[in-house]
Amino acid sequence: MNRYKGVIFDLDGTLLDTLSDISNSVNEVLASYGYPIHAKEEYRAIIDKDFHDLIEQSMPEDIELAYIEEGVEKFIKAYHKNYKKETKPYGGIVSLLKAFNHEGMPIAVNSNKRNDYTNKLLRYLFPDVVFSAIYGERAGFAKKPDPLAALEIAKQMQLDSKEVLYVGDSKTDMLTAKNAGMDSIGVLWGFRDEVELSDHNVTYVVKQPQDIYNIVFLESATNSL
Repeated sequence: MNRYKGVIFDLDGTLLDTLSDISNSVNEVLASYGYPIHAKEEYRAIIDKDFHDLIEQSMPEDIELAYIEEGVEKFIKAYHKNYKKETKPYGGIVSLLKAFNHEGMPIAVNSNKRNDYTNKLLRYLFPDVVFSAIYGERAGFAKKPDPLAALEIAKQMQLDSKEVLYVGDSKTDMLTAKNAGMDSIGVLWGFRDEVELSDHNVTYVVKQPQDIYNIVFLESATNSL
């Protein structure tokens, strides 16, 4: 019997490499104000934030709130134009998700990205994958690491939280898993490093998507012997 009966995935840095489209969109906003732009790699530290926090942390310190709110609106327009240009699934992800579908393993997505863009990207890049639930940033649910959305997903899967495995690339994801009472997988192909994951109680660390499949099925088989 499988130890894990459902899997929740983070989106940015876990399923999708969104770094270029997000960094280019934020830099468009900064340039429109005459502010210095940032190198793409500098966005790795804040890319798991919601749109407001992303803009606030990208702008100069002590910026007025009105400019942040205006910047968010500018970002939404820029990102709407850019969000499908360079964003793509990481190698092996499509095969992994389809394998879970084939095995009847329910999978879901929990992201701090706005719910409409979370759904748009999943429909566009994974048209043949079935997700049991998709939770981006939405009314009534605090953003991660609050566990409410993850727990709601487990409820929709009709599973106890201990039966659900949470997969992400950042401390935000590891804390979400911990707060929800779920085991976690930290992926090393995303935007953060192994030190950050290990410092936040990650259960497993993986280097490639196939490792996730092995943990769910082969680890379960080993534990049942």
